[in-house]
Amino acid sequence: MNYNLDLLKKPFPFQSGTLTLWSNDYIAQNVIKRHLDGSVDSGSRKTDTIHQTVEWIQHLKPMSARILDVGCGPGLYAELLCKRGMYYEGFDISPYQIAYAKQHNSFPERANFYVDDFRTWNSEKKFDLVLLLYGIYSFYCRNDRIAFLKRVKSNLSENGGIIIEVFTPLHYKERTDTVDWEYIEQNGFWCKTPYLELNSFCKYNGSLILVQTAVLNDHLDIWNSWIQTFESSDLVEELTEAGFEKIQLYGSCYASPLTAQSEILCVYAR
Repeated sequence: MNYNLDLLKKPFPFQSGTLTLWSNDYIAQNVIKRHLDGSVDSGSRKTDTIHQTVEWIQHLKPMSARILDVGCGPGLYAELLCKRGMYYEGFDISPYQIAYAKQHNSFPERANFYVDDFRTWNSEKKFDLVLLLYGIYSFYCRNDRIAFLKRVKSNLSENGGIIIEVFTPLHYKERTDTVDWEYIEQNGFWCKTPYLELNSFCKYNGSLILVQTAVLNDHLDIWNSWIQTFESSDLVEELTEAGFEKIQLYGSCYASPLTAQSEILCVYAR
C-alpha cells in the first residue's frame, strides 16, 4: 500500500486534515452519541451545565428574544429556550447534526435549523443574542473570527449581544506534547473495520493547541482539531476590533466569576 506520508508532517496553524467529524455516516453517528451523553463534557456540555447556561440566558433576555446558536450540533439548547418563550435559530457545518436536530425539533414554530459554515455565514435577520458556546469560536483562525464577529455585530438588535465561551491557557497547562498509537480491531470511533490510530497533542505556542488523529487502514486520513486558547485581554481585543463596546467577563458559560485560576473564559458583549 502506498500512503501519502506527507500528511503526517506537522501542519501549519489551522490547516485542515482529510478527515472531519461529518466525513461519513458512521463517524457522524458516533459524534452524535457523544453530544447526547449528558453525563460528560464531550461533544456538548453536560446536561446540568446546559440547564445552568439557559437559566443565565433567561436572566439576560426577555421571553420573546431571538437566539442564534452557532455550531448548534444536535440542538440541545433549542427546546429549553423555546419552552421559555424564545425563538431559536441554530446552524452547524455537519449535515448529520442538523438532520438530527430537525428530526427531534419539538418546537417547529419557534426553532429553525440549517447547515452553514462559521466562515461564510450571513443573514439579513436581527438577533437579540448570539451563542458561541464550548469553544466553537476557538476552532478558527483570527481573520475568520474577526470577520464573523463583524457580521454578527451588524445582525444584532438594538440591545443585542453575544456570548462566547473559550478555554484559557490554564486548561492545557499540565499537558505536554505527546504521541501514542492504538490498534482498533472493530467498531472504533473512526471506522467499523480494523485500523491503526495515531494520536498526538501539540502546543504550537502558549495559546494554540493541535489535537490530531491519523487513521490508517487501506488508506491514510488525518483529523486536525485546532483550539485557540485566550487570555481575557486577547478576547477583549478581538471583540473591540469588531465594534463591541460593552464587554463583561466571566469564568463559565453560566456567569460564575472569572478568577486567575479560571480554565474557562466567557464573555457577554454588546
